[in-house]
Amino acid sequence: MSLKKLFILAITIGGFLAAKAQTLEQTLNSWAEKNTIEKLYLHLDRESYIAGQSIWFKAYFLSDYVPSTKNSSVYVELLDNKSAVVIRKVFPAYLGVSLGQVEIPENFPSGSYQLRAYAPLMLNQPGFTYNKRIEIFGTAAKETKNKETAGSLSLQFFPEGGNLINTLLNNVAFKAVDQNGFPVNVSGQLKNNKGEIISAITTRHDGMGILTLVPQPSETYYVVLDQAPSKQYTLPAATEKGITFSIAGSSKGKQFKIEHPQGLPAEFRAAYMIGQMGNQVIFKQPLQQGKDLIGGVIQTNNLLSGILHVTVFNKDNMPLAERLTFVNNKEYMLPGELVEDTLNTTAHQKNHFSFQLKDTIIGNFSVSVTDADYETEAYRPLNIYAGFLLNSDLKGYIHNPAYYFRSDADSVKSALDLVMMTNGWTRFKWSEVAGNTLPAKQYLDPGFINFRGKITIEGTRKPFANKDVIMMRTPVDTLLSKARTTKFIHTDSMGNFHLEPQMFYEANRILFADTKGSKSKYIKVQMDGDSLRRNFQMPLIQIPFRDTLNTRVEEKMLDAYNDYLKAEGLTLKNVTVKARQKTDKEKLEDEYTSGLFSGGINSRILDLRNEPGGGMNIFEYIQGRIPGVTVSRDQEGQYVVKYRDGGFGGGKMALYLDEMQTDPVFIESIPVNQIAFVKVMGNFVGTAGGGAALAIYMKKGADLAANTDAATDIVVYRGYSIIKQFYAPDYDLKNVDTSKPDDRLTLAWLPDIYLANVSPRVPVIFYNNDRTKRFRVVIEGLTNDGRMLMIEKTVGGN
Repeated sequence: MSLKKLFILAITIGGFLAAKAQTLEQTLNSWAEKNTIEKLYLHLDRESYIAGQSIWFKAYFLSDYVPSTKNSSVYVELLDNKSAVVIRKVFPAYLGVSLGQVEIPENFPSGSYQLRAYAPLMLNQPGFTYNKRIEIFGTAAKETKNKETAGSLSLQFFPEGGNLINTLLNNVAFKAVDQNGFPVNVSGQLKNNKGEIISAITTRHDGMGILTLVPQPSETYYVVLDQAPSKQYTLPAATEKGITFSIAGSSKGKQFKIEHPQGLPAEFRAAYMIGQMGNQVIFKQPLQQGKDLIGGVIQTNNLLSGILHVTVFNKDNMPLAERLTFVNNKEYMLPGELVEDTLNTTAHQKNHFSFQLKDTIIGNFSVSVTDADYETEAYRPLNIYAGFLLNSDLKGYIHNPAYYFRSDADSVKSALDLVMMTNGWTRFKWSEVAGNTLPAKQYLDPGFINFRGKITIEGTRKPFANKDVIMMRTPVDTLLSKARTTKFIHTDSMGNFHLEPQMFYEANRILFADTKGSKSKYIKVQMDGDSLRRNFQMPLIQIPFRDTLNTRVEEKMLDAYNDYLKAEGLTLKNVTVKARQKTDKEKLEDEYTSGLFSGGINSRILDLRNEPGGGMNIFEYIQGRIPGVTVSRDQEGQYVVKYRDGGFGGGKMALYLDEMQTDPVFIESIPVNQIAFVKVMGNFVGTAGGGAALAIYMKKGADLAANTDAATDIVVYRGYSIIKQFYAPDYDLKNVDTSKPDDRLTLAWLPDIYLANVSPRVPVIFYNNDRTKRFRVVIEGLTNDGRMLMIEKTVGGN
């Protein structure tokens, strides 16, 4: 049964849906349909890192319980412990997934950092981005800024249902945290304003606990902790005007109880309740009138897993109480098994593992293998289950959310229920639903890189209207790529243009030129804005961090960082290297040329970086300026460049633009002031027969600063961040340098696994480094029907 069918079944159970949709349901469902919840989870290769290495990730998108294909880009940011962005990357997303890496500079300071990831569609419901705390060990020791003291404890109270009601039995959840926001286990006493002890209290899990209380009209209440006896923590004031609302798990579903104080006015009496998941109404249940105590069971066995949000309303559609409860039917779990076919912890030896899946599988998966003895946690605090089902639906910090998915014990279920009672849920307000004032969608997915702009005639405001324009795009850094794209675009009556979505990486130089050759108009291009590298207004999300970690792990990670520096030769001191000063020509070649285009004893260079060029094109400019080079036009009017020593081809020179062979018609449109230099090579091995070549290099970096009028305009536009290949040595090959230490912390990273098989068995093959004795293997993924794979296992010696 697909998840979609399961969802349809779920909303029909128990006769919960009213025969006729009401205003609240219609409004919420309509808004949810237009403003879908987009969730994002990142599988990281490890939990902590050393400077100089990369954070490898695979991103999974989920919406309406299945992979979301609505997102074309994912933004990944590294924030320091003051929430300032220090590194920002943008990667493309395809069919609900993305992958990439965040390179950590070698001189990066040690500290606790926050990894944040999002797509524009996610920002339509602010505060629900992917956020995770990671540790980086680098150049400087961490500074201890906070010292944990009893006086810095914070204790918060959360009456079940929302309010503390006089004369009725109330459940009150509480949460204790330290000055950093981490949970603290406490004990103490609940007292009234007379100093009388009502009951003893103690936390049950991660600083959370629950107390019961029947408030009296003449009393107020507070808690004194054993850990801070001089401080009083006051409970919220109780009221007579309201209801108590409690939910508890049972074998049949969720038992609920609603109780009214005697004589409660009609406007405070419960009339019906609504349950919703993911902003979609699951049920609406009218409640029996005339009774002070109402109870029943919400049948949840056929619901999809996740947070069920139940709200009780009065007859005028005003919310009286609400409660979150977690439904865990485990339909989201994809069974899988890790098999260690060959386990070998000897240095440089091959390991052959595999993971076996059952059923017909179509989906995306990723695998990481790391040195378990260099991890800061015994288990990952966040996994794909917790990321999609818990963290992505709650605001605020949840400590170690993966814990709630590692066991079916009653104590774990009770602890998860405390999470439901002590964490906020604020995707919308019912008052906004009632008033039909839910926020409108602000962000759309741009569809990769969108080019929009306006072309005017240089020096005027007159649009370059209804004209054909050549657009040529080339990478600024030809070492990354030499691919060139040429397109013809047409402006409208106002000079505006729009290109279909583009896909390219890093900085690209985009040349716009009139198509009329020597009769071309001087043009100016004004882009509408950067559709890819734009900045977004992001709500500040504070994730607690510790100033110090486990001393043993911290020492090992800092040792690993020092080993890395030594292996890279970055810690040599007091070494003086004397070298010959390079000439300007050599510096220019170092910056621009590569491979076969570098050097050349008989080559000549004409430096144009400081030449205004006037209105001439490069062919007109070089005529008579380079000995032996002649420029003419053929019968079709195209430029022909010849060299006296050309040899093969009758002296005709091959033309290269940024080291890509190029037609003269395109080179003709480039103004001289956009060209850094030209290089003449009398005998170039890259041409047929070793003929002559003319290499033309366009300006980049600082050389682009000065421009003059021309019949072209050039825009530099940054594309997506480069997706790099994870390197892992193959010691069966003879070309691996075994003299260099192999201290890799991540031994294998396989992010791009796509399966479409029946009961597939997937090999995981890797070679050990110099020292690892225990491997942590993590396998995660998402099928097309929304099932999640999560395998986490440590294998090897003790």
